[in-house]
Amino acid sequence: MNEVSNKFLNKVSLLIEEAKKNVKTAVNIAMVYTYFEIGRMIIEEEQNGDNRAKYGKYII
Repeated sequence: MNEVSNKFLNKVSLLIEEAKKNVKTAVNIAMVYTYFEIGRMIIEEEQNGDNRAKYGKYII
């Protein structure tokens, strides 16, 4: 059986590490979009279609 070279193993290792970084980035992007959408939904629910929430009038 042939011995696997260190160069080959390093390439495989680098490929796996790069894939892990890509997965982390994809998950982070998905979470940002998710939290943004949740925030939008909360605002719509609180404002009931108005441009501003009613409590905002009292602050200013």
